[in-house]
Amino acid sequence: MVDAHLYLRENSIRQSFEGLLALWRSLSAACEGGLDSHGLGPAHYRIMFFLGSHGGLLPSELCRRLGITKQSLGRALGELKAKKLVEQKQDEGDRRKRPVFLTDEGRQLEAELFAAIRTVLTRAYRQVDGAAVDGFRRVLHVAEYGGPLSEGG
Repeated sequence: MVDAHLYLRENSIRQSFEGLLALWRSLSAACEGGLDSHGLGPAHYRIMFFLGSHGGLLPSELCRRLGITKQSLGRALGELKAKKLVEQKQDEGDRRKRPVFLTDEGRQLEAELFAAIRTVLTRAYRQVDGAAVDGFRRVLHVAEYGGPLSEGG
């Protein structure tokens, strides 16, 4: 086991952050062509990703997960609706709620974009062992949620 003091030093943390920035750049570049061809940007894809992974999210939940305001979400959702990539439906159990869903075209585009992301991550994951992949996921989870992954999470 590596001593915690070795990987908590400033230089190590800076290297980790630099690696995250480089990874984000690679993931963004992988999606860029598909997004550009539809007149979309990264913010649109982040919305589509969450809807592809957790369809039927309420706008308030999308705002929470994305860390954006309702105004920012409204602008991007309006553009996605105009391109017929997302739609809102009235909740049958509570007519006041209007969850957001990907349309068939939106699901197809999100799947294409995610395939590009999967390619980048798979290429990296194949260079390390399963413990490194699991460790990476655990670090990301704790950084986002403040606690460890639950079993099977």
